[in-house]
Amino acid sequence: MIERQDLIKNGKFLIIAGPCAVESEEQAYSVATTLREMGVQVFRSALWKPRSSKDSFQGVGLAGLPWLRRIKEDLGMLIATEFVDKDQINPTREIVDVPWVGSRNMQNFELLKALGDETDQRPVMLKRGVASTVKEWLQSADYIGRERVILCERGVRTGTDSTRYTLDLNGALVAKHDHNMPVLADPSHAAGRRDLIPNLSLAIAASGLDGIIIEVHKNPDQALCDGPQQITPETFREVLGQIGAIHRVLNAQSDEVLMAQR
Repeated sequence: MIERQDLIKNGKFLIIAGPCAVESEEQAYSVATTLREMGVQVFRSALWKPRSSKDSFQGVGLAGLPWLRRIKEDLGMLIATEFVDKDQINPTREIVDVPWVGSRNMQNFELLKALGDETDQRPVMLKRGVASTVKEWLQSADYIGRERVILCERGVRTGTDSTRYTLDLNGALVAKHDHNMPVLADPSHAAGRRDLIPNLSLAIAASGLDGIIIEVHKNPDQALCDGPQQITPETFREVLGQIGAIHRVLNAQSDEVLMAQR
């Protein structure tokens, strides 16, 4: 079992990457293999997708667990998956290393309490609600236990109509520096459009946050959900190199971009 300190370390920038949703075994394994070759060690792999429309793709559910087990065992990757219900905690225990709570469930207190009661104390990523204050975000973290939580800023709703949400680096930095919390950011959901992802990713790295979770799909235009905000592996490779350059400047070191280590 990994702990939060295995992922969040001084001088290291955590990279979590993968498709918005697991669509098939072939799709998941293919993109995971490509990301692993780039050095990514934590695979974003949503099995459940809470959607506004009931007619939208809702995810493959537990049927995808064997696919994630194969990725974990063959490629040695850590698995990050969103939970939308407390009944999903136990069935995933041996496969999912980093459960996360999405924006829509940030105040699903029964889910938060169930994660807080976990006996194995996995680190939990907690995304900020689209209209939540930093105080409310931290109060939700308290249900799980702040010592286990990795916060994730993924954009808040403002008056903009040109992007999906607005990436609030101000709030993310307040959570990190005023409250001593590890904070990642999600440029994919904040922008909702792939052409903005590279520059937002660089802003996240330059701000001094602890890492990034980013959506990568080999054929975004054919994705079953959120295709417009997913980037290709080729674009991701370029972003990764630029993040590495920024991170080296910030940390005055010459290593490659540093991933979370087991």
